[in-house]
Amino acid sequence: MAAPLLALSGVSKAFGTTQALAGVSFDLYPGEVHALVGENGAGKSTLLAVLTGVVTPDSGTIAIDGKHVTIDGPARAQALGIGTVFQELSLAGSLTVAENIFAGRLPTMAGFVRWKELRRRAREVLGAFGMEIPVDRTVDSLPAGARQLVEIAKALSLDSRILLLDEPTSALTNDEVEALLGIVARLKARGMGVVYVSHKLSEVFRIADRITVLRDGCLVGTRPAAATSVSSVVRDMVGRDLAPSDEDARRTPGAIALKARGLSRHGEFADIDLELRSREIVGLAGLVGSRRTELARTLGGLAAPHSGAVEVRGSPIRFGSPRDAMALGVVYVPDDRKSEGLFLSRSVMDNAVVTTLRRLSRFGVINAASSRMVAHHAVDRFRIKARGIDLPAGSLSGGNQQKLMLAKWLATNPGIVIVNEPTKGVDIEAKREIHNHLRRLAEAGAAILAVSSDLLELLAISDRIVIMREGRVVGTVGGRAATEEEIMRLAAGAGHHGVGEAA
Repeated sequence: MAAPLLALSGVSKAFGTTQALAGVSFDLYPGEVHALVGENGAGKSTLLAVLTGVVTPDSGTIAIDGKHVTIDGPARAQALGIGTVFQELSLAGSLTVAENIFAGRLPTMAGFVRWKELRRRAREVLGAFGMEIPVDRTVDSLPAGARQLVEIAKALSLDSRILLLDEPTSALTNDEVEALLGIVARLKARGMGVVYVSHKLSEVFRIADRITVLRDGCLVGTRPAAATSVSSVVRDMVGRDLAPSDEDARRTPGAIALKARGLSRHGEFADIDLELRSREIVGLAGLVGSRRTELARTLGGLAAPHSGAVEVRGSPIRFGSPRDAMALGVVYVPDDRKSEGLFLSRSVMDNAVVTTLRRLSRFGVINAASSRMVAHHAVDRFRIKARGIDLPAGSLSGGNQQKLMLAKWLATNPGIVIVNEPTKGVDIEAKREIHNHLRRLAEAGAAILAVSSDLLELLAISDRIVIMREGRVVGTVGGRAATEEEIMRLAAGAGHHGVGEAA
């Protein structure tokens, strides 16, 4: 067998009293996709940070092509042929695809950018890997999947031989996932080594040659993907059998909590009729361009409809802001925890209590003891792994940030919850916990609208699923009896209306 392209041996890293990595060894061969999996907080992000030069290990060695190297910064990682595509993309949305690919390296002559040469080079990089993206388009005008490919092209333009992909499909639709996995297969065929980090085990088993599991900073084991199974990997990840799910619990929907009739917003959606009942979870599905998020944001008070009517518990209402919606017991949990969901530089406690400050203050003074009690309750209730409630929310792993965001909004005891991508970027056990929280919330009487690009998620938690296409509702199917194929046919315009579907 050829020598490893990359080899880590006995790598350890501690942050204070927390041992993020403990003697981890990991290797990668040319033409291999090596998946790195584990729960949030298992050490995956720290391992990637070591490889990108963001974090210096306390001990252990790193070798590339059999030669020991020191990676003391991102520039050194790039020089060694290591390219990285993080879950949170680093692109400049107002710049073109070509400008992003060659950011900081624009071809110039006499101080002027050679635009024709820039576009030629960008097309060359994209074309070499089968990526068909207009190089003159601004990045923020592209769908999520294309932006992800631009980030990959940017890494490849640096002559990378090792590509680190961190949750590359967390915000992609099914079609975009297929396109990205096709690119990864091409990179593998060209002899590149790919480290693939993902919580989506179905993708891992499709694309990976080997799978390494980390748990609590320790190496659990490395196995060929063909010689293991999803259940075995899950057991290795959590160290035990998963807690039972509440998915078999049956609920009888109650009274109508929210009703929309003829709801329209110019350029986004039109003539939406929708009912949410207490003790019910309604899924909202649709492909990119279906405008499902725009509808959810409007129902949550973040945007005003241009026509139509909304009733909450039988009374006509018109939200002017999220605060107005909250006053009526309606909350919107966004899909982007980084920019909309949390104050990452503020403490876990500050984030946990921010929606209930009025209840925790008197004459404008916040009761510190009560705030700490509420924060500790949220951490315990949602099993948030935090070293302390006074540490920044940004210090939490992605899954724990997601649970903190949900805890923050549910602290208001809402009667109507609109949640967008509830388990985006979280591990298997965190996803199960969040699903169970939503089920218990519905069982307690709440009406829930769950927006998700993950059809299996909607099928698992929904009592019924509403499908949108191009800003209109095109069908409604029963959650338990529906299939992915049925939903996709409607979402893509290839199906027919079933019982109870909207025309």
